[in-house]
Amino acid sequence: MENYVKVWKLGAACYADAAIYDEEIEVIYFVSLFGRPGVVRAIGAAILQGEYVRIGNTSVKRPSSSLKSMTQNLGDGLCHKIILSPDYFVGSSAYLGRILVGEDKARAFQFLDSIVSTPLKAEWAETLWDKVFEPRSLTGFGSFNGKELSETYLVSLDKDPEDVDDLVLEGIRAGELN
Repeated sequence: MENYVKVWKLGAACYADAAIYDEEIEVIYFVSLFGRPGVVRAIGAAILQGEYVRIGNTSVKRPSSSLKSMTQNLGDGLCHKIILSPDYFVGSSAYLGRILVGEDKARAFQFLDSIVSTPLKAEWAETLWDKVFEPRSLTGFGSFNGKELSETYLVSLDKDPEDVDDLVLEGIRAGELN
């Protein structure tokens, strides 16, 4: 089971083959669970209800945003359950931020473009990354949809969206953004 991490709650244990969580604030954003159906459902229910579970040596609970879960019985006494907070992966909340795999400046730019009122050009992505984002390193392991999760970030704005609008307009006036 070297590619799996044990997940447990009150003596019941299953395994995760992929997860993204913040150790510092003890919040889990994504987890892929495997194990006996009753145990996977119980641990999944605990996460969905906001209870702490342990992943490896870290206690985590759900974020305050909504969660989505999908469960599949695999046969032979195995079950697979994915739990994630879609608001952090595809939402447009400046308050929550966006989870990125690696320093994906194009995805960060799409996130920024969805929350500011000023129209933005894709070629500004590099400049705006350095000026408006505050990436926070998360703990991740495994892979999902072909992406290795070991380098994940929660990217949030270090400015209000209105301040970003002002920064962009000033950059255009100064010729830094064209």
